[in-house]
Amino acid sequence: MQAKWRQCVLQKLAEADAGTPKHVGLYAGLVQAIESGLLKPGQKLPTETELADALPLSIGTIQRAMGSLVGDGLVLRRRGAGSFVAQPQKLLEHPLHCRFVGAQGFLPVYSQLVGRKLIAARGPWSAPLEQTGKRILRIDRKLSINREFHVLSRIYIDALRFPLLMSCAPSDLASHNIKLLLARHYRIGISHIEQSLHLLPFPAPVRRVLEAEGAGVRLDLLAIEPSGKAALFQELYVPSNPYRLVVSEKFDTSDWQTAEPPTRAARVTSKP
Repeated sequence: MQAKWRQCVLQKLAEADAGTPKHVGLYAGLVQAIESGLLKPGQKLPTETELADALPLSIGTIQRAMGSLVGDGLVLRRRGAGSFVAQPQKLLEHPLHCRFVGAQGFLPVYSQLVGRKLIAARGPWSAPLEQTGKRILRIDRKLSINREFHVLSRIYIDALRFPLLMSCAPSDLASHNIKLLLARHYRIGISHIEQSLHLLPFPAPVRRVLEAEGAGVRLDLLAIEPSGKAALFQELYVPSNPYRLVVSEKFDTSDWQTAEPPTRAARVTSKP
């Protein structure tokens, strides 16, 4: 193990509060080493056994921290080859409806594409999107809020109307604001967002993505064009967390190229 990033990990472990689990300190140290460049993209990491030999930590602690790094897209595992530092994550472009406020302002939002697929299942998106057959594309993205907790974003959209979203690169689909993609490529404007909030137990597939148990908030968003037609339906699954979620009521996609989203907002406390 290289001395510099080993020292970074040891420092984070030493700085952790008495009640902080050791795997959290290890995770924080490795994240700092990656973001500071001490660990380079593509660099192979030591095995879990080698890490246990080099650090005052158990194999179980190391496995838990490495699992979180893999889940957050910071580390890639290649069967038979080992674990490697992933390419840098991109900040989500204009996270208009997933903005959490911390002590220093809005927290950064990192996005990872979980998957996209055509679905025949029906739900609250079916009527507004005029669903017929298997033409609705569902895009699942795992959003890491300041690398502290996750939000699952599910976007439902008419694949026949917007075929670009079926063929665009996964990296673009992961980090771009979908509403802005529609504005750029299809000249689709959004006049307003209809919102509803639900407190509910999370289904098992949602819990697996969020790495969280129990209930939480589902924020449903229906993007409406000036003509009154629905452009897309979005679900945001938000677990209990200590931050305040701020969502905008109205916006103009024409100014997203150069400016921040408008400040008019509705506030939703995301801790159930």
